[in-house]
Amino acid sequence: MTTVIKSAQLESTNFAYIELSKQTLKNQLNLLFPVSGGVCLIIAFTYFVSDISPGFTLSALFGAVLSYLLSVINRYNVNPHLLIWVFIGFITLNCGYGFYADSTHLVSNTIALTIPLLCFFSLRHEHAWWYSLIFGLIYITMNAGKLSDKHLQITEALQNISAYSMVLIMAYLLAQHRNEAIERVKKTATTDFLTNLYNRHGLEAVYRNEASRCQRYMRDISMLLIDIDNLKTINDRYGLEAGDQILMMLAKCLQQKVRKNDYIARLDSQEFCLLLPDTDIKQAEELATCLKDEVASWALELNSGHRVTITVSIGLTPVEYQQFSHDYVKADSALQRAKNWGRNQVAVSH
Repeated sequence: MTTVIKSAQLESTNFAYIELSKQTLKNQLNLLFPVSGGVCLIIAFTYFVSDISPGFTLSALFGAVLSYLLSVINRYNVNPHLLIWVFIGFITLNCGYGFYADSTHLVSNTIALTIPLLCFFSLRHEHAWWYSLIFGLIYITMNAGKLSDKHLQITEALQNISAYSMVLIMAYLLAQHRNEAIERVKKTATTDFLTNLYNRHGLEAVYRNEASRCQRYMRDISMLLIDIDNLKTINDRYGLEAGDQILMMLAKCLQQKVRKNDYIARLDSQEFCLLLPDTDIKQAEELATCLKDEVASWALELNSGHRVTITVSIGLTPVEYQQFSHDYVKADSALQRAKNWGRNQVAVSH
């Protein structure tokens, strides 16, 4: 039975840059929108009980409704960058209305300070920088001569405390964003950017630990090298994107079929490596044969409707040394024999 994987189901999940991933942004908006809705309700109440134009109260109420509506929409499969831009647009218009209607009203000015923070959710760093600079200059220009003369009422103080609480929440989320970005960058040192598997550097660290452990406890450990047959032909016929999706499909297949304590890595453009602790060479050969047949039963369905199938050649060897390159050379020698035999074969190097 053929297992069909649609190209839309395959997406690289590892990013080696500072921008926010969609899923992380979606999680952060789950906190931001309800909090901003509560803040808007507090601001609306303080507007209502003070001698301020009803337009400000309605604007704050609309902000609360919009925030809770965006919070509900965010639970569904909607692009979170679109939602945050709707929110930024509303706050920008609200600040413009506040400046136009009452340029001395500090709550509008305070909310204006949140716009640069919001921009870092949806803009690249360099774009957020100039956007923040523009709003900073507007804020300084319009308030430099008025802040010292402003006598705050209790309601106005509550408004500003509420607005500053929104700034605090967003600053916390940005700090979380930064920490996640740092962790992602660290992860890329040992992880393949496309398949999210170990890269060679990451696998070598695992190899040293597992080889030492298995040697200490007199346990077998085996290594498999898996090479995709004729990947260049697929790239030439269907494009490099299809080739990348083939690599991700193979990674998905391997992850589903190996044990939890086995390790998978992508070593180069089309070569994968499996490190199998507590596995002798006979068990490894049985697994290799099973994987070869399983991969052949998977098919990638492209957006064009074409279905692409692949086969793999596999070389395996028992791990004997404490140096990765020695065992890799043995496994690679077996892999070359499997390819010379006509591909879609399993070869063993003892």
